[in-house]
This record gives sequence, C-alpha cells and structure tokens, in this order.
Amino acid sequence: MYRILLVDDEPLILAGIASMMNWEEYNCTVVGKATNGSQALEKMREIQPDIVITDIKMPAMNGLDFMEKSREEGYQAEFLLLTNMEEFSLAQKALRLGALDYLVKIEITPELLGESLKKAVSVCREKKAMEEHVVVQEVLQRNAEETTRAFFTEIMEKRKGERGELQKKWHADVESLGLEELYVNPVLWWIRPYKQREHIFQKTEESAQKEIMEYASSLLKQFMDRISDVYCMINWDRRGFLVVFPKEKMPGNLKNAGKKILHIFRDYFGMHALVAVSKPANSIWEGIRGATDEIRAMEEYYYYHSQYSVLYAGDFEPNELQDRHSRHNVFDISFLKKDLKQALMVQDRQKVEQVFSEVAELFSEYKPAKEQVIDACMNLYYFFFDYAESGKKDEAKGFPYPSEIVERLGQCFTLEENVSWLKELGRWISSTMETFEGGSKTEQLVNAAKKYVQKNYKEKLTLAMISSDIGISQGYLSSVFKKTTGSNLNDYVNHVKIEKAKDLLGMHEYMMYEISDMLGFENPYYFSKVFKRITGMTPSDYETMRKR
Repeated sequence: MYRILLVDDEPLILAGIASMMNWEEYNCTVVGKATNGSQALEKMREIQPDIVITDIKMPAMNGLDFMEKSREEGYQAEFLLLTNMEEFSLAQKALRLGALDYLVKIEITPELLGESLKKAVSVCREKKAMEEHVVVQEVLQRNAEETTRAFFTEIMEKRKGERGELQKKWHADVESLGLEELYVNPVLWWIRPYKQREHIFQKTEESAQKEIMEYASSLLKQFMDRISDVYCMINWDRRGFLVVFPKEKMPGNLKNAGKKILHIFRDYFGMHALVAVSKPANSIWEGIRGATDEIRAMEEYYYYHSQYSVLYAGDFEPNELQDRHSRHNVFDISFLKKDLKQALMVQDRQKVEQVFSEVAELFSEYKPAKEQVIDACMNLYYFFFDYAESGKKDEAKGFPYPSEIVERLGQCFTLEENVSWLKELGRWISSTMETFEGGSKTEQLVNAAKKYVQKNYKEKLTLAMISSDIGISQGYLSSVFKKTTGSNLNDYVNHVKIEKAKDLLGMHEYMMYEISDMLGFENPYYFSKVFKRITGMTPSDYETMRKR
C-alpha cells in the first residue's frame, strides 16, 4: 500500500476528498491529515508518505512552501496540488518545483482524482523498482569488493609453497571477477599514517585509532576514485592502507600523487605519513608477494630515513633495500648503566640526562633494528623504575607501567621519533628525581646532606662540616644516612667527587694533581686510589679510554 497524506485548511473539502475514493482500489491508504503547511511538514517527518494531496493556499505555511521545504529536507513524496481557478499561475510554479499534477477544486471528480492518483502510483512503483535495483547492485558490488580484498589479503600472507592450494581455492572467484585479466602486473601502494605524540607516555587509544582509520579510509577512497577507476584498498593490520591496482592504472606522476596523500593526512589529521609503491609485479600469483616484500623493506628503510616520505621501489638499486642496517648485530648499552647508577645515587640530574643523550647518539650512529631500540629504551626505563621502587618511594606508584611504555614505543614509526622519546625520558627522569626530596623528616635530612655535598664537592668535606650545616649531630646524621641509602656518607661524598672527576678527565685539559686539588682530595695518590676503587680503573686509564 502506498501511503497518502491529505492537506487542506477547509475541513469539509478535507473530509470530502478522504471519502471520495476507494483508496484500496489504487493500492493506497490515507495515513494522515493536516490543515496547514506547518502541520503537514510535521506529519511528513513523522509518517513519510509516498503521495501528498495538498491545497496551495493555506495559513501558517502554503502548499508551495510546504513542498519546497519537504524537498530541502530530502523527502521524495509525489505531490498532487489542489487549486482554485484564479491560482493557475501558482499551479504552474508547483509543476516547476516537481509536482506531478494539479486539480481544480470545483472540478474534482472521483475519475479525475483517480487518473492523477494512477500517475502518482505508477511513478512510486518505478521509483521503488529503481531503488531496489540500486540496492541489489550495491550489494553485488560490495560482495565483489569484499571478495577481492579477501583474495589479495590472503595471497600476500601465504608462503610460496602454499600458492598452489590457494590458486585452486580461489580459481572460481578469480575467474568470475576477472581478476587475472583486470590486475595484470599489479602495483602495490602502501599508505602508513602516524602521529607524533606531544608527551613521551602519550599513546593512541584503540577507539581513537579506529575512528581515525575509518575517516582516513573514506578520504583515501575519494582520492583513489579520482586517479584510478580500478583498484582494491585494504586496511592492513590497523596500521595503514594497502592499495592494489593494475600497472596501466598507475598514476603517471607517482610522486606528486603521493605528496597529495601526505597533504590529506597533514591537513585533516595533523599526521605524518609514508607512501611506498612497489614495482609492477609479474603476475597476481607469483609476483605480488615479492611486491609485498618491497613494501615492507621500504617501510623499514623509512624508519631510518624519515626525510623521504614518498618511496618507489624502482628508484632503488638491486638489493639496496636488503639488510641495510645489520639488524642482527648486537647492540649493547650495559656499559652505560654504571654511569646511570652513579648519577642516580648522587642525585646528579645533569648526568642522568647526559647518559640518555649518549644512548640516543648511539642510536643515530649505529642505526640498530627497531626491536633493539625498544629493548634498549625499556632497559633504561626498567633501571629507573626498579631504582624508584627499591627506595620505597610513593612517587613510583605514579609511574606508567612498563607494558604502557612498550605500547607507546611500538607506536613510534621512525628512529628520529625513538631518539626524541629517549631524550625526553631522560629529561622526565631528571625532573622526577626532584619528587624524591619530600617524604619523612629522615628523608629530608638525607636529601639536605646530599644537596650540601653536591654544592660543596670542591671542599675537603667532613662529617662534622655537613652535620653542622644541617644542624644535627654527626652520629645521628651518619646513622640515618646509612639506614636510608644503604651506604655511608663518606662513600657518597667520594662518589660525587669521582663523577665530577670523570667529567674533568674527559675534557683533557688538566693534570691529575690539578684535578685532585680542584676536588678537595688530600693528595693525588689518595685521589687515584679512590677513583680506582669506585670505577675499577686508574684516572690515567679512564682518560685514555675517553680519548678513543
């Protein structure tokens, strides 16, 4: 049944039209009535009729305005207009607006209304048939697209020995969709968006990442529709998009097209992106996996060379993308942990940042694999995390969990971003050390003693000098320092002095006796003895090592 809305400001005419027809004879039913255009518009929104029979002249809102507003809001009902003889010009305007027919009120008969109604029903039937056809075509197209995506996804993931079975499995679908003929020498286009975080512990939540990818997918589809009429776009591991298209559909100016994609992510999302394109594969079945390997190799290349945002495999020499960075070489930073431990012990914030900067420089110089970079970063974070927990600091409870750090590091897409993260971690740890200066009265006394030592390390410091400055007895200071830190105050003084000595030795500007005197040691012999006990080497050996 086609639903009809009747509209007229004269109740008698409204009732007369409603009773004039055997509506079921025309496969219609009256589902609503209204006495003005405003009321009719509300009914339109509520019941969404197929056919509207409405007067033209009405209070509140006339029939023409009602019809126009209905069209603006997207309603596609067929309109039959009721008019008086003197309103002929209005009726003509109604036809221009898309009304199907008009009827003069004083001339209306069941036969005339029936003829207009037949027209409206015929149009509604054709419209419905067209809509159903469109829906069917959309379903068929969507199924074909899903099948094509599933096919390409599986073939790129299968190993070489499994291709024969895969070919048998997909033979019918490949043939029916014409994929072998359509995707002759396919080309793979990899688009990988990523967003640099403002804070080292900030990570993208799964829901936000999903929303970004959905919106980005829509934008990229619009872009691909403009440059190629044949392509298959795949959301790849929730990390980016893989587009497969035939060689002959490959954009002529590849790099300009890639730059446009970069602009899309920058302008709409404030994100960076990698665009990597394979060379044409020699076939769907055998060549496309090689093209996939090229994409992955370029993604790895981008990790170390993020200044190149658009990469094409054809621009590289043979084997240039393979094993470029000695990924299996051992990357060891354990030798720096001793320096970090000393810096934490003596609360030397500058030294803490320096250690992290040195590791970051090693990353930049040796370019280890991403997995090695993450391991090194986690080692340093664990080191500080354990230090905080061992001190039973309440502040340690507020630190991010190591699993959160691993997730955040995994979201770094370039070595440059990993290096930046590590330097920021060093600064964060340095600033966090300040929070350890609160706590109990005992801790405050110990921190006060440490501050005095760090400020006056050039002096010949004694327990009496330090305790006098703080205002407590020597015995009590010695006791609480040992109990709180696990080492005696004299050892702490020597550790601070030796850390400063290492910096001076690294400058290669001073003699041993000069450094000994500058740091308040009794004599060079005692300085050398203390230095070797703490570092495991003589000052001369240390200076020689720093020269290398």
